[in-house]
Amino acid sequence: MVLVISQETFNDAVRENIEDLGLTPDEALKEAVVQFESQGVDLSSIIKELMLEPKSSDAIEDRIKQLNNLNKSKAPAKEILEILEALKAECDKGIQYRVIAGQHDAYPILLDTLFNYSGNVEVERISIRTLISLMTKQPDLLDDRGIEAIFCHLDKNEDLEVKRLTLKWAKECCVMHEKNRQNIFDANILEKIKELLHEGSPDILKETMGVCRALVLDDDIRVEFGKAHEHARVIASECLCLLTNLLNRFRHDEQLICDLMQTFSVLLVRTEFCKKVVDAGGLDLIKEVITAFPSSQKVHRQCFKLLKSLAGNDECKYKIIQNDLAPIIVAALDASKGNVQTATAGLAATAAICLRSPDNSTELFKANVPNVIVEIMKLYPNEKLVQKTASWAIRNMVSRSKYQCDKFLSLGLEELLQKNLKKFKEIEYDTKAALRDLGCKVKLNEEWTGKGGLLNTEATTRKS
Repeated sequence: MVLVISQETFNDAVRENIEDLGLTPDEALKEAVVQFESQGVDLSSIIKELMLEPKSSDAIEDRIKQLNNLNKSKAPAKEILEILEALKAECDKGIQYRVIAGQHDAYPILLDTLFNYSGNVEVERISIRTLISLMTKQPDLLDDRGIEAIFCHLDKNEDLEVKRLTLKWAKECCVMHEKNRQNIFDANILEKIKELLHEGSPDILKETMGVCRALVLDDDIRVEFGKAHEHARVIASECLCLLTNLLNRFRHDEQLICDLMQTFSVLLVRTEFCKKVVDAGGLDLIKEVITAFPSSQKVHRQCFKLLKSLAGNDECKYKIIQNDLAPIIVAALDASKGNVQTATAGLAATAAICLRSPDNSTELFKANVPNVIVEIMKLYPNEKLVQKTASWAIRNMVSRSKYQCDKFLSLGLEELLQKNLKKFKEIEYDTKAALRDLGCKVKLNEEWTGKGGLLNTEATTRKS
């Protein structure tokens, strides 16, 4: 379990090292860090420079006090703007400074500013920017009043930049915080999302889709069961048609297309959603996008991820190949082999498309995918995820199409897989499965062995 201490505890330890041990401030600081880290204390939220620069904490506290006083006196906007800029600069220094600001009530005072100067676009913008900076990796600060502020500033009549920043703030509140996600979702953010998807401004659409993706995260380790799947199901049910329309509208906007495909990938949690996207012409658009951006790693990566999601529906999986995407997928995978993340996404898509589908495997085989798979494995011999995903792709290709084994083996695949057995114990099962389906000699472990004997249960002894 990770231990956490307060800034004051850390400061006291440094002072003790100076006063009791006679160390210099620099030595005392280093000694305190060593002491706490040896005890397993997480110092990521501690300002370690405080004892060397004692004014750092004071500067944050002073800015917050000044802002609070200006709020109470209804000071001119110009004075408010200067203090907000200064406070944001302090928060931008790092999480340690944001924690100190949060401890000195920066959050409620910033909300006061936002409400007190409602209608002043300049103050609203910098207030929200400061809130984003303050709450980055510190979403616990959000409360009901903050959610109210988010909804107020997503109103139809608000300034577009204020809306964009508010969406960014909402997204930051959802990261690594399941309670915030549920509270924002339960406040009916979906209605605002649908309105914003109609507006058509690329900047607004980008941030709106970012909120959609943040609402379906499952990254809060403090919560055993979240509602990521439920949120994804509801958002997909309400917004898939709107999103598919945007695919056609922005097909030549590289950034927006990437955001759209990334959003589809996380929302396709049910097979009927996959079918909706395909029926709306999603596969033709993927084909067009890959061709239109032949050198964009980001576009290729998102296309691969979306194809993998669509392949979760068996009917869609067959349509991927029926739409003549096999040579395009292989060409894109070949063009992307220099980027490890994109190559891995391409291998995962290949594995999904070939799973229990010998016809799909045949078409990809004809397009020369074995050569590309083996080349990628040779390019990244020490990347465990690449080797694991490649093993999946190989296994799914050859398991029902044994005629392909000779081709794979002629490329030196058996030697690569045998090396992986020795190198990566964590993916032993996947590697052995690929070797087995290739017809290679491999020692398989018996995962479970029964001990024999009769089973005595109530059901077997009960008289009828």
